[in-house]
Amino acid sequence: MSSHPGRETSEQSRHPPTCLLFSKTLLVVFVFSLAVWTPRTSESQRTEPLVFSSVVPDFTIGATLPSVAPADGTSLATSTIIVNPIEHFTGNVTLSHLPLPADLECTPIVPATISNSSRRATLSCSSIVAGTYAVTIIGTSGGVSHNATAIFRFTASASPGFTITASSSVSFASGQTATSDVKVDPENGFSSQVELAASVSPSTGLSVSLNPFSLVNGSGTSTATLRSFTPGYYTVTITATGGASRHTTTVYVHVAAVSHAPPSPSTTSGPEPVIFYGIFGGIIILVVAGTILVLRRIGHSRS
Repeated sequence: MSSHPGRETSEQSRHPPTCLLFSKTLLVVFVFSLAVWTPRTSESQRTEPLVFSSVVPDFTIGATLPSVAPADGTSLATSTIIVNPIEHFTGNVTLSHLPLPADLECTPIVPATISNSSRRATLSCSSIVAGTYAVTIIGTSGGVSHNATAIFRFTASASPGFTITASSSVSFASGQTATSDVKVDPENGFSSQVELAASVSPSTGLSVSLNPFSLVNGSGTSTATLRSFTPGYYTVTITATGGASRHTTTVYVHVAAVSHAPPSPSTTSGPEPVIFYGIFGGIIILVVAGTILVLRRIGHSRS
């Protein structure tokens, strides 16, 4: 045993055992080696984090713009509803629409359900009030829904009526007659009776008669017969009245004067008139002279 135990302990604490020192040295070398030999990643070698797509099957819906239709309550404007798939969508799409605007009436969407996607449907509407109307169409498949807007336009419808036409001009010779066809055609469902009348300017010199002067159901043809013995120019106005409509058409008439041609020359063959009459007169003179001579001889023979 040492005679100085405290001093021996102090010397051991200031000089650690050799194995502990060696372990620390080895740890330092290992760390240093990692720092030197670990490869550094360049900017070009760095990669972005992977992003995985989360797109799921879906569909789109659209509506075409129909043609403008008359606002008569019967003419239909039709919009085509188009459904297209996205990402191999194959579900069924149920079609409906939101409440319709006032004054617009629509038939049900046909078909109401589109199966296997990528199909079309139609929506037809009518109105009695001119204007533009928007209808929201909804397509639903499971918990997915999309909508589209169909625009319908209607114009004020024309009221029922008719048209009247006739020959624009007529020409004939004085003392003769000519005709002009007066045609009446209905429009927009017109079906009333049409009465025809004619007036002439100037009021004298030309007569006009219509046959028939009344057309049933607002359709047909009447014949206007024109007659005149007075050459000149006339304006004939034919008026057609039916229902709430009244229309006119004008015929311009020219009556030509009749020219008196000179007598045509004789085509009989023979001598000229002077020579003929001269020969005829000479024959008469000879006959008279011969008669007188014969009578004288008879008188002398009796005496």
